[in-house]
Amino acid sequence: MALDKRFFINTGKDGMLEDTNEADVQALVAGLAQAEKVVLYFHGGLVSKQSALAKAEELLPVYQGAGAHPVFFIWEAGLLEILRHNLDEINGEKIFKLLLRRVLKHSVGKLADSGPAKSVTGTLRLPSDIEVAVELEKLDVGEEPYAQLDLPEDLDEMSDSQVARFEQELASNDRFSEEVEAIVSTAHPERIETSAKGVSVTARRSTKTLMSPEVVDSLVEDRSQAEAVGAKGIFSTAKLVIRAGKILRRVIRRLRHKRGHGVYVTVVEEILRELYIANVGGEVWHLMKQETADTFANAGQDPKRGGWFFIQQLGHLIASGHRPEITLVGHSTGAVFISHLLAHADAARQDPDHPLPADFTFKNVLFLAPASRCSLFAETLDQHRGMFEHFRMFTMTGDNEKGNALIKVLYPRSLLYFVSGVVERQENGKSAFDLPIVGMQRYTDREKVYTMPEVVTVRNFLRQPGHHVVWSVKDDGPGLASNALSHSDFDEIGVDPDGVERTTMKSVQHIIARGI
Repeated sequence: MALDKRFFINTGKDGMLEDTNEADVQALVAGLAQAEKVVLYFHGGLVSKQSALAKAEELLPVYQGAGAHPVFFIWEAGLLEILRHNLDEINGEKIFKLLLRRVLKHSVGKLADSGPAKSVTGTLRLPSDIEVAVELEKLDVGEEPYAQLDLPEDLDEMSDSQVARFEQELASNDRFSEEVEAIVSTAHPERIETSAKGVSVTARRSTKTLMSPEVVDSLVEDRSQAEAVGAKGIFSTAKLVIRAGKILRRVIRRLRHKRGHGVYVTVVEEILRELYIANVGGEVWHLMKQETADTFANAGQDPKRGGWFFIQQLGHLIASGHRPEITLVGHSTGAVFISHLLAHADAARQDPDHPLPADFTFKNVLFLAPASRCSLFAETLDQHRGMFEHFRMFTMTGDNEKGNALIKVLYPRSLLYFVSGVVERQENGKSAFDLPIVGMQRYTDREKVYTMPEVVTVRNFLRQPGHHVVWSVKDDGPGLASNALSHSDFDEIGVDPDGVERTTMKSVQHIIARGI
């Protein structure tokens, strides 16, 4: 049975209304006139439109059971499908496996070169290929390779001679040269759409790899230059060898500065960032988040942007004298959506021409495993804290976050780790590493490592009295319980596969019904 249009708004490209039109939104908001409590729910970025609608139908009775009228914002997402498909293919590539083993081998050798065992000559004593292979086999049984490896306090940077040894070994590896040749031989020009705006460029792709087009281009150029001077072998792989050397340096630098996600995971992240970023969801993630902002920017356009039009109509309802308690619930990327909504609503209530009253506020903001970067939430707190009365976040403890594997055979950490370590961007648009995420406990607890102003702002807010955070697994009574052990569990209801009742949404239901 299809979800009634009284309960959802669907936004598509650029945040514009899709499937639901202006009349539908007007009717939806008019229906809120009979409600004392309203819930605006924003799903995460992993699910498709169909899955989001199905989840809305599932959660409808939960919110109605709290005495509230829910409105589900359905928007374009579906990142999980891309990640599962592409990461699985990347993990099967011979070139990826070779680079992973080599970088991991030299990284572990560097970590072992400390204290009394430190080499006088600087030449690393590397683990054997068999030892590395045994560690990697742990992935098959759901364990993280080298998870128990201690990070030395006196770890220093990779020296030039240590990186040179790594590069020489890689360049002289026949299998490596063969794989590079196979990639170059199958490379072909292709028109590639780079954004939801329809911008496209001509770049090379290869049937042998999901490496980013610019990386494939550089390999083709590298071989062409080598052929022009009659060189072969080591010279035709030079650029990829140099990139691999950069990967190794960055892995050790991150571990040295306590910014790594474990030696194995950090190696995987740095390989993906350097060589595969175009095909591991980075652009999709960026565009998804952009849609959550675009939906509130209208500037008199038609068709109307969904978020903008909803706030406009909500303003008329509230201005008429009906003021329901409104709770905002955001799962994962839904927390990003909420920050943009709060900013827009704050600007609207300060606009004398907007119907939203100047004293309007939301009752509660509830985050479920938020994938929002700390910088965005810190900005929300600094500029729009007055837009909501109460806040609570439900998310996993650091240990449970580590144990929630995104892709078991490749990436044994959670989605939030992947967002932080691979797909988020720096301000200059380049891939970020270990970017602080609101829903990850590491950024709340590790005060000496994460001293950035935005992290301090979020940390101080979350530590304020009032039970702002429920670290799953925890049960401190009604409204303060969560037993979610995976990123997707937080908005699940009923019982888990072991027959244990899920408690996060029961806490959300309690808060809506009885308050914080």
